[in-house]
This record gives sequence, C-alpha cells and structure tokens, in this order.
Amino acid sequence: MLMNYKADIAKDPIIHSIYFLLLLEGPKCEGWVNAANRWLHHVIEDPSMIPRRSNAWKELEKQFKEAFSDYAEHERAQDELKKLKMKNNNLDEYLATFETHALCADIDMNNHTNLQTFALGLP
Repeated sequence: MLMNYKADIAKDPIIHSIYFLLLLEGPKCEGWVNAANRWLHHVIEDPSMIPRRSNAWKELEKQFKEAFSDYAEHERAQDELKKLKMKNNNLDEYLATFETHALCADIDMNNHTNLQTFALGLP
C-alpha cells in the first residue's frame, strides 16, 4: 500500500480493507475472510459500528492481528536470544540474528540488561 499511498485504493479505508481481504487465500484463513467480508458489509450499512477516531481499515487490521498473532513468538524469540552465540567470528551474522530476535521479542536493544544479553553471545 505504500507504493500506492496517493491512490484512491489506499485513501479509502473500505476499499483498502476489501483489497487486503482479496489478497488472503487458503483454507486456513477462508473462514476469517468470509466473516470479515460480512463485517465490512455491516460497516458499510452502519458506519457507527466503527469507534470514533478509527476507520474500517484500522479495525480490520486489529481483528486480523488478534486472529492470526502468534502469542508465543515473544517467548520463543527471548529463548533464542538467551541461546544465541556468535559463530566463526561472524559478527555481522550475529548482530543481524540478534536484531531479528530482539524485534520479535519486542525488547529495547538500548536497555542495559539487553546489552548484557547481547554481550553474553560474544566470544
């Protein structure tokens, strides 16, 4: 959508939502997509269903994240950070892996405790 941020499809929350739903395919999301489509039809008929200062896209995005979030992702990423060790003196790979896990764990890399975790994986 960033590529089309000036286009009408990106500006209209309903069209943005419909476009997003068209991109989702497969048996694991089919039921959710059908329910979301029904919800969008109700929103079109009664826009008061959307909380003030929100729009259909924001609400749909929130619903999607709630339905498809991996709630154990943070814990797994934190476990991986604790186990992470630099291999073959490859600092770039270690740093990239640490940053990836830190983002998934939603931790502040400038926090002193987390800097200690980073240092523990270094030789």
